[in-house]
Amino acid sequence: MERSFGWLALYRRLNTVVERTKEHLVAFIEIAFVSILSRRLKRLAAETVKA
Repeated sequence: MERSFGWLALYRRLNTVVERTKEHLVAFIEIAFVSILSRRLKRLAAETVKA
């Protein structure tokens, strides 16, 4: 869980909560996680192809 918070800390938009609604904040968190996971999957796929 702590690693997830560390990853989210890299997204500057999430460091300052200026969103007016809870739904906006949740949407930005979901976008951040999709971005993080897609980069990790891309890296994993590249490693699998090399092996």
